[in-house]
Amino acid sequence: MRTLTSASGEEETVTVRRSESADAEGIDKLISPSTEAVFGRVNVIHLLEKANLAVTLANEKDEILAHASFFDHPVGDLVDPANWQPFLQKLSNTHKCTVCITFTFYFSHLSDAFIQSNLQVRQGLAGRVSIMRSCLRTPTAGRPQPRFKHSKECESYLIQCATATPATLFFVYYRVEDHDDVLYIFKEQTKLPPLMEQPYFLAQLIEVQNEKHHSAVCEKSTEHIFSVKCLCCSFLCQELDFCMITAPTLSPEIPLLQSFLRVPPRADRQLLHELYIFKPSGLGSAFVHFLVFQGGVPLQAFVAQVNSQIVGILIIRDEQDIEYIRAHYNIENFIYFSHHRHEEHAQIRHFVLKPSFQHFTKHLFKEVLRLAHRSCLYHRIYPPYHSQENSCVHHLHFVLNCAVPVRPRCQIIYPLEELGINAPARRLTEEQAPFALSLISRKLTMEPKVTVNARIVVVGASDTGLSFLEVLCFCPHLRFNNLTLISTHGFPGDYNHEDIGFLSTSHAYSSRDLAQLPLHSCINVVTGKMVGINRKAKHILVSGFGKVPYDHLILCTGLQYQVPCPTGVDLSQPVTNSQLQAQTSPRRYTGPVPSNLFTLNDLHDCLTARLWLCANFVELDDNAVVYGNSIDVYTTVETLLSLGVQGSRIHLVHPPPDPGVPCFSDSTVEKAVAAVMEKAEVKVHHNCLLAQMNNGENPDPLTLVSFTTDAEPLHLQCGVFINLSNKGVDYDAFKSINKSFLVFDGRLVINATFHTSDSAIYGAGPLTKFSRCYHTDEWSHANFNSKEVGQELAAILLPLFDPTLEPPAEPLPELDRLVPLYKQARIQGGKLPGGYNYLHVTKPCLQDRGITTGRVETGNYFCLHLDSNELVETLTCFSLKPLPVSNYLSLFGKHQQLLGQLLTRYHQGLIHDLYSFFRQRWCLAIYHDRFSDFEQELLQITSTNLKDAESRAALRSSAVKYLIYNRNLLPMFACPGQLWHK
Repeated sequence: MRTLTSASGEEETVTVRRSESADAEGIDKLISPSTEAVFGRVNVIHLLEKANLAVTLANEKDEILAHASFFDHPVGDLVDPANWQPFLQKLSNTHKCTVCITFTFYFSHLSDAFIQSNLQVRQGLAGRVSIMRSCLRTPTAGRPQPRFKHSKECESYLIQCATATPATLFFVYYRVEDHDDVLYIFKEQTKLPPLMEQPYFLAQLIEVQNEKHHSAVCEKSTEHIFSVKCLCCSFLCQELDFCMITAPTLSPEIPLLQSFLRVPPRADRQLLHELYIFKPSGLGSAFVHFLVFQGGVPLQAFVAQVNSQIVGILIIRDEQDIEYIRAHYNIENFIYFSHHRHEEHAQIRHFVLKPSFQHFTKHLFKEVLRLAHRSCLYHRIYPPYHSQENSCVHHLHFVLNCAVPVRPRCQIIYPLEELGINAPARRLTEEQAPFALSLISRKLTMEPKVTVNARIVVVGASDTGLSFLEVLCFCPHLRFNNLTLISTHGFPGDYNHEDIGFLSTSHAYSSRDLAQLPLHSCINVVTGKMVGINRKAKHILVSGFGKVPYDHLILCTGLQYQVPCPTGVDLSQPVTNSQLQAQTSPRRYTGPVPSNLFTLNDLHDCLTARLWLCANFVELDDNAVVYGNSIDVYTTVETLLSLGVQGSRIHLVHPPPDPGVPCFSDSTVEKAVAAVMEKAEVKVHHNCLLAQMNNGENPDPLTLVSFTTDAEPLHLQCGVFINLSNKGVDYDAFKSINKSFLVFDGRLVINATFHTSDSAIYGAGPLTKFSRCYHTDEWSHANFNSKEVGQELAAILLPLFDPTLEPPAEPLPELDRLVPLYKQARIQGGKLPGGYNYLHVTKPCLQDRGITTGRVETGNYFCLHLDSNELVETLTCFSLKPLPVSNYLSLFGKHQQLLGQLLTRYHQGLIHDLYSFFRQRWCLAIYHDRFSDFEQELLQITSTNLKDAESRAALRSSAVKYLIYNRNLLPMFACPGQLWHK
């Protein structure tokens, strides 16, 4: 915030900030005839889109007072952008002027009342672009060139940075007389513990100076600006090879470090500081040359040179799938697609840069965009199982530091055969290998990122943990250097798991979803289990790895099936379940785990079991025993049947169920599954407790299991035992939590903001429960959508790192004991016996106003429940045909009137099949990923009186704009100007 004073004495407080697209209307109003005479007529949106940097001056009311757009070449036909450097050098008769430090700008400002606005914009610019040395004002397209025929006239337009910072800056050695001034700056701008704990800390810096230890201050005239220690100024390290700086992991990165290279710490080291190094030879200008190679697809190769030394190479090619990218990724969050020609989009194929020149990466990309006449560069990262598609990029984090991650878009599943010629273009609907996408555009080359070095450790690759990491990795203006995921079997996206089977799914993250996220390239993955927490030293112990330090620890391991512990009861005499004494707590199995006993908890377990079954069981005649009560036992039975195991060889054994926890919330589906199992000759046994394995002898391999029941004991021969029972907190996780004295009450105890009893440790997901002070034992994170819980956890932590976010306000005393409630649905799905596709979408509480079509026997059962406000709150599908899951998930929370007057038409007997009803063309717009935004826009319009003609016109206009803008994915809707008559 700064205060401007006009010649008449009028004052106004202003802010210099980056321009936004919303500023376009205000900027357009600033363009006066005199401005137009100099720069010509301009399209403001196009100006903002193509400028390397656009700066706006606004007052406290956010009214725009001035604007400047800066380019690294003249806009228009004055000169080809690729030839701008030689053109400028010829005009100025010097070879010292390079395109890296020259910008063209447009500037608009108000009358004399704010004459200082020009200076304020330049001062704000100087603080954001450290490499810029000068600005050059050039005319726009079509303007005559004679003004630039002579070097003196060209130089008259040169605006030196001295106008932004009038005084000259220079370095001097730190002296005794500088102490008081520097001490004031330290107190104002830092919170360094050494300064607070040692009053004479700065004085000691003066005393210890010698030939090897120096301290310096930067002065503007006689005014001290800042102090720098340890040879970090170029004049102190002219004869040295490297300059190094260490910074605490929790301290924000200072602007000086943007010219330094961060050295990643070794995985086996616990360091409290980050190391940055600087190579003095890195100072200087980078010159870029390019060559064009023809080989199938045209390639453009660019070589970066510094002092005649090659330091890097970048090879790009045309992005031939730009329409596919636009349809499948949200690139329009960062660019106005219509302002970029197709040939302006390019894909990075190869990139190599010497580490000592990392701080030049953005300027290298900026130069490549200029020389290649491009506006956008895209980088794809494929998963390991498609690694052959990856580009050669070294170092990858150089690119990621400059680029923004682009979110994938939820896709409509089209009935292509029914749509015929009205379907979207084939190139948009054909499936490609999944990849994570990053974008570098012209304006992003000058967009700074906030570096976060805080060590954030997430334990558990659950939906909650992955969702939390997803939010952090998709923050475009933040770069997290120390994100770590602790996972028992590594990152779940390392292999394709679409057809593995066995477990049900929450539809949170498929293998394709994980491949489209930048998680693997942004996080460190440690394979192992957490076996200890040292809260004092702030590290956790991981099996097979060692210590992992943290500043913020996130515990979200979820719940796991445990190896069942036999009761050990003597079955030589008849014993029933009712005769067994109730155990005060479940017993933990500590014996050897049989090689043919599989407890399935994640994709790695399922893949291991599948491979073993195919190699050692399917072709034999032994029995398979599936033990458990959840929906997973039914999806496991279906997987066994699909592998070719006969139903007569499968025994499904149910332990006594927990009260009030049905496997299927819809009894109709439960009865249908039971009928299918009976038809397949799968034997089902109820209320069975595991009593013995191999009659109490050596359990490996497991050949006989015995159970107590409500009647006679059950003895089963088995070739494989698949365990899906005894779900709870993993023992190693429990032991780690308990021994570190975190409050554990059956689950890890947290408050409403995810905090445990340690302020540096957070808990989320089914692992946790709310503190008893909330008096809500029946509510926990297990009742909600785990992905949404992870997103809310990220929202709690982000204000600690993001300077653009305000810290959350303290809750009112009367609200401090309320637990948070979540809006998204809980989702469960999978393939059930008989080949039925099952989907259940619900909230914890629901009102029973049901709409049901079809029958489970015919495989077209569809049940939909509405709440008291007639919003879709529960959805159950049981079908023999594949389900368009993403389409149906879009129905959740929608009003029945929005769904074609669903309730009215159902009661009128007009809806006989909900599957066919939701396949109709009018529904496709609802499935579009941007429909929710459109819906909010309509709600704002309809909040006024709809009888007003202006409101009705606005409603129609908004609908037409939505359909036109998304025409590529919704071509089945007719728009004005596209109708024809016979």
